[in-house]
Amino acid sequence: MAGNSGPYPVLAGCTASGKSEAAMLFAAAGPGVEIVNADSRQFYRGMDIGTAKPSPRDRALVPHHLLDVADPDTLLSAGWFAGAAMEAVEDVSSRGGLPVTVGGSVLYIMAMAGMMDPLPPANPALRKVLETLEEESPGFLGRMLAALDPGTRVDAADRVRQIRALEITLESGERASNLRRGGKPGKRLVFILLEPPPDVLRKRIDARVDGMVEAGLLRETEGLLAAGFRREPVLGRTIGYREMIDCLEGLCSLEQAVMNVKTNTWRFARRQRNMLERLPGAIRVGSPDAAAEILEGRWGDGKGQ
Repeated sequence: MAGNSGPYPVLAGCTASGKSEAAMLFAAAGPGVEIVNADSRQFYRGMDIGTAKPSPRDRALVPHHLLDVADPDTLLSAGWFAGAAMEAVEDVSSRGGLPVTVGGSVLYIMAMAGMMDPLPPANPALRKVLETLEEESPGFLGRMLAALDPGTRVDAADRVRQIRALEITLESGERASNLRRGGKPGKRLVFILLEPPPDVLRKRIDARVDGMVEAGLLRETEGLLAAGFRREPVLGRTIGYREMIDCLEGLCSLEQAVMNVKTNTWRFARRQRNMLERLPGAIRVGSPDAAAEILEGRWGDGKGQ
């Protein structure tokens, strides 16, 4: 399978929709496929079970990029991913391969596609000040955001997005809601969107969570905590690990934690689906087999060059 100068496929979809399965089906049809990870939690070492990271067997069969590139004490940004992902894509293509980007982290995919506005970079010192003010006066972030940028609407419990909106406003001198216009998507990527029916997706989510627990998700979480990693900045923001930490801290039973993982994953998938609607010109398919057929039809055997 020859490489090409684009456009390159991006296989996106909600969590547990079958993206990795589709990519592996396509890769099995011929040599040359390499997978670029676009799951923002599979970047982290040690977070294997809870992120459904590709198995050692799959990684031996097909080269994977952007897995295990950081420890879970450093939060990697969408901006970082945009550069790293396109660098991987160019590297694979330069060697005659076909890069297939696979993942469900929509903001990261949008950044890769050039759909994000140029915004001020993170300011750790400012973030720390805002965190402290919120701790001292709960609700401070929401009140400040309402005063400075009423056009930005963020869930009161989403401290991360509140802080980022305030950071953009304070650093740029302009309202974040005015600066965020969606960017201009490039033409180098083709989006293939996996959309199984809701009832199928719900069953896949429940089965995946049960499999993770059986595979040792609680033990994996315990090991990460024992290694010195804490809730912030990554584990506590990752469904699966957050609930297992609650269990380990005695805040709930394992049975309740598992139920919480399933419920929170389903809610997250519905939010993902809304975000995925923003990917322009996406080719929509309902199953991994259908996605693999689309990939094979356009990029298999040197097609799509």
